[in-house]
Amino acid sequence: MVDKARQEKQATVVRAQGEARSAELIGEAIKKSRSYVDLREFENAKNVASILQQSNNKVYLDANGLGLNVSQTATDKAARAAR
Repeated sequence: MVDKARQEKQATVVRAQGEARSAELIGEAIKKSRSYVDLREFENAKNVASILQQSNNKVYLDANGLGLNVSQTATDKAARAAR
């Protein structure tokens, strides 16, 4: 019983350390290039569209409603990244 609790505690610590390192790596990647954020935004928009597609309700969204502003210029993206 005690060994199991120790193993679970150790697993939790290892998982938290892995998540912290992952967050550090993502932060470093974002500093170098905004491409990761753009990719995540696209993936999220795709997920939202997929969920809405399965719904029986009709929903009309423009690119902003999906969180995917495809008409953004490079200048707009740079200004947004600076925030």
